[in-house]
Formats: sequence, structure tokens, C-alpha cells
Amino acid sequence: MFLDQKKANTANSTAIPKVGYVYDVRMKHHFNLNEDDFPHLIDPHPEDPRRIYWIYDILERSGLLQQMHHVAISPATDRQILRAHSRSHLEFLETTELMEKTSLILAQEKYDDVYLSALSHYCARLSAGGLLALCNEVAKGSLQSGLAIIRPPGHHACQNKPMGFCLLNNIAIAIKELQACSPVQRVLVVDWDIHHGNGIQDMFYADPSVLYISLHRHDNDFFPHGDGGDMKKVGKGKGKGFNINVPWTAEGVGDGDYLYAFRKLILPVAREFGPEMTIVACGFDAAVCDPIGECSVTPECYATMTAMLKDVCPKLVLSLEGGYNLEAIANSALGCAKALLSVKWRAGLVPAAATVTKYATMPEAEINGGPAERKTFAQAWRALPKWSPGVELFGR
Repeated sequence: MFLDQKKANTANSTAIPKVGYVYDVRMKHHFNLNEDDFPHLIDPHPEDPRRIYWIYDILERSGLLQQMHHVAISPATDRQILRAHSRSHLEFLETTELMEKTSLILAQEKYDDVYLSALSHYCARLSAGGLLALCNEVAKGSLQSGLAIIRPPGHHACQNKPMGFCLLNNIAIAIKELQACSPVQRVLVVDWDIHHGNGIQDMFYADPSVLYISLHRHDNDFFPHGDGGDMKKVGKGKGKGFNINVPWTAEGVGDGDYLYAFRKLILPVAREFGPEMTIVACGFDAAVCDPIGECSVTPECYATMTAMLKDVCPKLVLSLEGGYNLEAIANSALGCAKALLSVKWRAGLVPAAATVTKYATMPEAEINGGPAERKTFAQAWRALPKWSPGVELFGR
């Protein structure tokens, strides 16, 4: 009996769960130095180091973490980072390790919504390296899918500069490394962070091997400002039609809006594209109670969107981006993890396919773009309605 039990234990220890995760407490060492001096006078920065722990903690308490395979993290190497970023950008981040506090604060003021500490560069390498490690395991087939609980986030980081709480563009680095070192060449990126992922868009704007789809607020000069998140930004050259923006024109969007866009636009195009891997820029700042996003997406909706994408391509990796209400991001991540593990969640809270349209709050015209954009997408994707004047891109 002892031998039989030993064999069973050995079998259990070598079996690899289909869902993985990355988490490393060292990533909490990237923090806002201004809070050090005035801890009782300054509210915590929205990109709070506790964000990743709250997600880890709820997964552990729920028992889901024990069903997932932990993937060890190594910092991203220079070679990996330089596939997406310039040498000057990397050298700037390296210099911050030697800066004194005053110099760090002065340096961060040169950029748009960025803070720096002595370990920020190292944490950014850990964050990028964590996503790389998880994507590599999924690409090899050791894991089917995974959740990257990482920070600092990355989708705003540009080739030559940090931006919007982001130092390195984790997803761009991962994609370029996958394409260089694995069989995975065709990657779908779905960015459901409430902010447009300008950094990812810019790095793949002319690349037909990467289909980038972003759902985001684009009203009243909402961050990242400018017209980068317009629907008219459709890609260029061979990548024309492979950049799809769904810009919400007001606060308050919710489950119906997201699921309507998924069913009418995102899923048909994604299936036609046929990704070899899908990476989600998984921000939770459209969640109910997020102080910045001011929208109302529920954990059940995040779970539903995850399940939908998993159905399109089982090789699915969710990479944490934004989300600034600690309880909301924890519950939203829990919903996503349940979907990855095929655990049922509460039914009846998300509109069914037949009724979802009546829940959408955004008028169709505000997310359909103009004639030029509709024509471009209709020409690029057979799954969308054939274009003619007056035909909506994804009308009811």
C-alpha cells in the first residue's frame, strides 16, 4: 500500500495543471516615493503596490490558486527588452537604480503619469519577465492558459519612453520574444483596460501578424489623450485593418456594452484571424466602483469575456494592466481565474446572447466609426458586413 501511495504522489507531483499563474512579491518594491514623506497627507497612488497581493490573496482564499501551476519569474533580459524598446529607454531605466530620492522625483516629472523608485527598473524587468515565462509555458503546451499577476503595468509604455504608470511594455516584449523564439507567430491582443493601450498599438500598427483590439473610454480628453484611440486608427501598410479601436464616448459603460461589442465585432474577427495565442491586456478599471474608469463592468462579465476568448483560442494569457479599486480588481480577477479553470460562476447576472443588445448603453453610431473606417474593416474581414453606404459595422 505504501508503494501504491508513493506512485500516486509521484504522479500527482508531475502532473501539470492546464492553468498557470505568475506572481512575485518583489514587484511590490516599485512604489511612489512621495508617499514616503507624507504618508498621512497623500492618498495612495492609484497604481498601488497592494494591487497584486489583493488578487493573489483572493485566489488563495478561494482555493483556486491551489489548482493552478505557479511559474517562476526571472527578470527580462536586455535582449528581450530591446526587441520592443530602444537602447536609450533601457539605459534611462538602468540609471534610476543609482539615483538618489530627489533625482528620482525630478526624473519622473519629465514623463506623463509615471513614478520611480530605486527598484522600479528591477520590478519592471520582473513584470515583463513574468509574462514572458508564462507565455513561454503556454506556447510550449506545458500549460493551456494563464494569469499574469504583475506590475508595473505596460500597455502605455512606448518604444522610447515610459508613460501612464507603465515602464516597460510587457505585452509587446512577450509577443516579439514569442515570434522570435517559438512557433507562435499570429497573436491576438484584446485590451479591455478602460484606457487605450497606445504603446501596444504603436508597436504593431503596421504588423498583420498581431491583431490589436481595444475597448476604452475616449471622451473629454480621457487618458492617454489625443486621437490615438479613435476608430479611424485602423493600422497602416500590411497592418491596415489589424488595429481595431472600440472607443466608448462616455462614462458608465457596462456588461451589455462589452458583450455586445464582443458578439458583434470582436469574436467574429478573432475567429477569422485564427490566433495561435491570445493575450489580454487585462485591466480592471472598467469594473464597478473603479474611481478612475467610472464604469460598471461586473466580475461575471470579465469571466464571460474570458470564456469567450478561450473558446476562440485555448492558448490564452491574461496580463494585469490597470484597475484601482482593490476589492474590485480582486473580484474581477477571481472571475477570470474561474473562467480559465472552467469553474462555474453565479448565473443570471450577465445578459444572455438573445437579450444583450437592450443592455448596451452606447448608441451604435458612437462605436461604428465613419464610412472610411467601416469600409476598411469590412474589406479586411469577411466576418463583418460587406460595406456599402449606410451599413453599420456591427449594427443591431
